[in-house]
Amino acid sequence: MPHRCLAQESFFDVRFAAPDCLVEGTLEWLLAERRDELMPSWLFIGWSGEGRRGRDAWPAPVLMSMLVLRHARGPMSLLETQRRARCDLTWRAAMGLALGKPTPSERTLRRFQAFLQTRHPQVGERRYVLLHEHWARLCLADPDVGVGSNWVADSTPMWCFGATIDTVRLLGDGLRALVKRWARWTNTSFEQCAREWAVPFVLAKSTKGAFRIDWKDADARHEVVDALAQAVMRVTQEVRRRIDGVPRASHRKKLLRRSRHLLKVVADDLTQDEQGQWLIARRTASDRMVSFTDPQARHSRKSRSVCFKGFKLHLLGEVDSGVIASITVTPANVHDGKVAPRLVRRASSLGAEIDRLLGDTAYGAASLRHHLRVVHDVDLLAPPPPVTTPSQTFRKEQFDVDFEREVARCPAGIESSSPTRSWSKKHRASYSVFKWPKAICDACSLSEQCRTGEARNWARRLQLHPYEQDLRAAQTRWSDPGERELYRTRSQGERLIREATRRGARRAAAWG
Repeated sequence: MPHRCLAQESFFDVRFAAPDCLVEGTLEWLLAERRDELMPSWLFIGWSGEGRRGRDAWPAPVLMSMLVLRHARGPMSLLETQRRARCDLTWRAAMGLALGKPTPSERTLRRFQAFLQTRHPQVGERRYVLLHEHWARLCLADPDVGVGSNWVADSTPMWCFGATIDTVRLLGDGLRALVKRWARWTNTSFEQCAREWAVPFVLAKSTKGAFRIDWKDADARHEVVDALAQAVMRVTQEVRRRIDGVPRASHRKKLLRRSRHLLKVVADDLTQDEQGQWLIARRTASDRMVSFTDPQARHSRKSRSVCFKGFKLHLLGEVDSGVIASITVTPANVHDGKVAPRLVRRASSLGAEIDRLLGDTAYGAASLRHHLRVVHDVDLLAPPPPVTTPSQTFRKEQFDVDFEREVARCPAGIESSSPTRSWSKKHRASYSVFKWPKAICDACSLSEQCRTGEARNWARRLQLHPYEQDLRAAQTRWSDPGERELYRTRSQGERLIREATRRGARRAAAWG
């Protein structure tokens, strides 16, 4: 299908009919002036219109401009986007469409969005990722953008596209969907499957409405939870036993995936009492599912009092210019510190010169500081981990450590050398342990402040963090008033979060 011809100028050209429709410096003006540079043809290889047969197809830059305008003006449906592009002169000028000419339909936009999610045949990366990297490179290389040196990393909650529900509805609604899929893909009646597997409650529209109980009664709730758990294990076992009867391999895969999700909810959310009855567990699970429509969504906390369910949006940007050089989405329970190296690595690959990175307390771990300093040569400025464990004896920070000589000096001035080395599975690194002779500790005048309780029967031990040197350097640096004043500029990074969320980044755009 050949592309539509849009380069011909006539009296119907928007910029000819309305010369003042585009204001210099706006997004619409930028798209109209530099559309070919912002959206290169190599990025859209494989889009409709490259062949000689078929009807004329919309050029990819036109559709991409339409989607950029849609997201730039905040959350907007595709249908509303199509209507706006048909009536707004500014939009038509930015897209390069003439007056009175057709406008891309909602169906075309959906096809193009699906096309952007495919992988580029030559690079192997998804096209929307390549598009963001291309724009980031243009901004970093353009001196007019004014990219400075104030790089900030931060994260913000992102809500699910689907529903996040409680344990009872997870079991009931998930079981109903499993039975419906089985009946549809095996050409069996839904009612027959529900009757055969003894799950009549799946025929009701609501899981809680199917059980006519007083939900304030704890014993009645326990009976419903036990019945749901027993039904899940019975049905999933039957599905696995008869899975070969499903014709298509893709359907078998989806049925087995839903069965695993149901069993995971039972394992994470429920427990058995002494009589073997299933109850909702009074505990937390680190990887607990909260939605079947978005199986990767998880539960997390924004603060001690604010919880959320869904995903987490991580970004790394420069405050002065507002350029977001790296961005990614993870489940909500992924810690910010685990994502920071990935953000820095991607931004550096695009040409960003990051010498110093500002972050909040979530980025203050000593292991992250060490990794960024050694691997990426980036200086991380963030509050060090707080000391929250109460202690009546001398803390680790009160012992002087010479890391070059591998010598530790206690508050009494007694040195200990030749430390032993042990391995930390948590940090995947070795750490040092210093010991003082018991006889010297017994004769020390500060023994009462150094050892208490049963510890008096043993010599004093000093166990260091695997990255103790980075940790102590961060604590010393944080006490400098000049560094604290420099850290105050981190709050300007909240503007980058706001620029993303006000355009719809607060909520996932699709399932999965």
